[in-house]
Amino acid sequence: MAMAIAFSATGCSSAEPQSGSAAKTLVGTEIALVGQGAGNLKTVGADSPPDSARSAAKSPSSSALRQRGSAPVEVSRPKNFPHRIWAACDFESRTPDYAWFGPAETNNLPRYPGNATALGVGERPYQNFSAIMTGINPVPGPRMGKVNHLYLRYYLTGGAEATFQHFSLTSNDNNHIRMSGLTEGKWAEVTMNFARDAQRNDGTPGVPFKAGERMDDLKIFVGKPSDGKHHDLVIDDVIFFATDPELLPEPEPFPNRVILLAAFDTGPKEKYWPGEFEIVEKDLPADSYWRVARAVPRKDGIGKLIRLQIDPVRAVGAHTKLRFRYYLTGSRRMTVQIFDLTDMDNRHIHLRDPKPGQWQTLYLDFTNDARRNDGSDTPFAAGHKVDDLFFFVQPDGAEPEELLIDEVVLFDASQ
Repeated sequence: MAMAIAFSATGCSSAEPQSGSAAKTLVGTEIALVGQGAGNLKTVGADSPPDSARSAAKSPSSSALRQRGSAPVEVSRPKNFPHRIWAACDFESRTPDYAWFGPAETNNLPRYPGNATALGVGERPYQNFSAIMTGINPVPGPRMGKVNHLYLRYYLTGGAEATFQHFSLTSNDNNHIRMSGLTEGKWAEVTMNFARDAQRNDGTPGVPFKAGERMDDLKIFVGKPSDGKHHDLVIDDVIFFATDPELLPEPEPFPNRVILLAAFDTGPKEKYWPGEFEIVEKDLPADSYWRVARAVPRKDGIGKLIRLQIDPVRAVGAHTKLRFRYYLTGSRRMTVQIFDLTDMDNRHIHLRDPKPGQWQTLYLDFTNDARRNDGSDTPFAAGHKVDDLFFFVQPDGAEPEELLIDEVVLFDASQ
């Protein structure tokens, strides 16, 4: 922002931890940190899974009996928050980084506070391959992790099987899983393990997607064009995530909905990552991912900031939390705040003694712990709209302050 006030397409937000109406001493929550631990060309024939993928899934009791390309439903919802979320779409607003292969659905959807839109079927039939198809295209090719999974909510009729596939821009082929045992006629959840169960469409055996490969589109196929059944499918809250077998599980439960995701790894900043910060990918600290956000000096000369512009605006959930990684030197305090367009004020959390000199993962509870900058007390309720997220630091002494941020996930933690 050029001044102390940052303007967005839908409102304005204070770039300082002060109310826009009057500068007040911040007496809000202070947390001491202790014990921190649109489509691409594809090779001809690679878009649809081979017929062999339609073979029945084997019993999950022995890994030797598994056959890549098919799997039964075994996990509906994971227990823990993922180590990385590398793509997510809740269909609450159309954003430049997600194309939809279907229409918005506002009648048949999972009922929970803050949820107003799901995704319906885009094509029926889909070419000569399936009765229906829907999906998304995350751009510009987010980077996958070590052990890659897909979670989503779904409403399916006309069968209990569907084929889920997504495309790698790196290996130039799809990986697919034909899932059996899906629930019919009511909303349900499913999680699938692409690292363990997926098969490449070109037939290459046993080669799961690798960390750093870039994903393109997700397509979901149900039925055959001439099977005589009436198929329908609605999906919601799609989350692609990765676990790292070398790390302990995250203590936070799996999110109910991802509201905002910013990993910075691919794409030009101006189009996909608007705001006030730099994207850097060279000379990064140990344990950094591919690219991160770096704080820039504030225009008033008081420390540095990172401002992530949330455009289009997003609606928060019943229990809104923020997860992010940070690397901090030269400062012992950090303020994180989000601008609430509904109440026209920032909500902030002060962090005391953040651990310096190494990457840390942090969870902040904005619903319960954040305070309004103007000192008033109104709930951060489901449906409130937000349009900016800030990180502020100030130097403690002669050492210049440096702040790096990565893996930003604003999410609804309600169950």
